[in-house]
Amino acid sequence: MQKILSQVVSLIFHPLLVPGYAVSVLLHLPTHHFMVLPERYKFLVILLVFLSTFAMPALIFVILKKFNVLKSLEMHESRERVIPLAVVAVFFYATYTIIKQDDHNSILSLFMLGATMLVLLCLIVNYFTKISIHATSWGGFAGALAGFSLSFGVVVTPWLFVVILLAGLVGTARLILRAHTASQVYLGFGLGFITQMLLFYFI
Repeated sequence: MQKILSQVVSLIFHPLLVPGYAVSVLLHLPTHHFMVLPERYKFLVILLVFLSTFAMPALIFVILKKFNVLKSLEMHESRERVIPLAVVAVFFYATYTIIKQDDHNSILSLFMLGATMLVLLCLIVNYFTKISIHATSWGGFAGALAGFSLSFGVVVTPWLFVVILLAGLVGTARLILRAHTASQVYLGFGLGFITQMLLFYFI
């Protein structure tokens, strides 16, 4: 039962879904950047992010699995992650390029830039250890909120608490499934948090 719950948690809070979750939260923070935007516009931006960072990469992963380029969609081995990570980096960067066209999306585009950087960093670290991409993505989400709060003076404590709590839940699930060691989970969260926080704080 514990293993099944961990698999469900890993799926619901999959790294490819994190950009969509993050953009949904950022768009509804009490700041003038987003308060002036109509709800329909916000919905379209969220839809775009979900399609370009989750639906399209996931479809390509299924195709790669069908042609035996991937042994498993869970990508247990480090070498299996190289092509999928490269694919994700392309889609993340494309999303960044699209949404940065509108000045109202500057914060969102900054997040997507950070997300792209994290994918590339994971690709590099992957050659040395099987870093937890789940933990990296949720650490990046938390880091973006922390950096945003420090830069703009917006209180995000409730959201930050929830995201860190979810990061802990996801990390625990990955450990229960024996997908990663504790050090790989901590490394992922730390890399994600620090990268996004510094990006939001200094840019």
